[in-house]
Amino acid sequence: MFLLMSSVSNAQTINDIVKRGKVLIGVNSGAPPFSFVDSNGKAEGLDVDLGNLFGHYLGVPVEITTYTTAARIPALQAKKVDLLIATLTATPERAKAVMFTGSYNVFPIVIAGHKGATFGSIADLHGKKVGVAGGTPQEAALMQAVPKDAVLSRFGDDLTAAQALLTGQVDAVAIPETIYKEIVKSKPDADIAIKLSLHDFFQSIAVRTGSFELLQWLNTTLAYVKGNGELDKISMKWTGHPMSKNMPVF
Repeated sequence: MFLLMSSVSNAQTINDIVKRGKVLIGVNSGAPPFSFVDSNGKAEGLDVDLGNLFGHYLGVPVEITTYTTAARIPALQAKKVDLLIATLTATPERAKAVMFTGSYNVFPIVIAGHKGATFGSIADLHGKKVGVAGGTPQEAALMQAVPKDAVLSRFGDDLTAAQALLTGQVDAVAIPETIYKEIVKSKPDADIAIKLSLHDFFQSIAVRTGSFELLQWLNTTLAYVKGNGELDKISMKWTGHPMSKNMPVF
């Protein structure tokens, strides 16, 4: 009974959001091109545009707040936001704490190293320092794949992990391919290159446990914007390609 009441008290409804007059959305603070803070301190990216699109269909303004990787789910649980569009992959462990929509984006994870490094396979990382954003699926995938004598260095987000490679703190880093592309675009002479593919993850939107009405609305609206081309338009703007058609639907 306690668990049921707790779930109900945490539930978020469409009416709650509309009555308040705005929807509160959390995004990742350091995951370009999905979400990042620009030079003017404004949140930008694919996830931000998708959040604004949801606000359009809800008929209310959108308030975007950025969070570090570790702070995303706690912010949702603390009712600081109504939903997270924050480079989150649905996992069994995370699904104990929040509810997930079907996927809206794919997140290829690669192993990047210095251009002269010779990592022909994951086994070549033995004894190496490897950076990764802590508390992420890429950390879990990396832990399963790397040799036991590899030394994992955990960072607050993917950008910080990538910066550790650029400054020589680590020998390699497990990061989203999109982060790598952003680095190369902004720093063409950076000593960084993709060495290996690690895993493909799919991103989902998260809501508080028990928020079935909001979850259903988000899944319905996701299907709608996938079908009418709006999601592809956002993807083309930020990644240069349309959204994958083969994504999990829950």
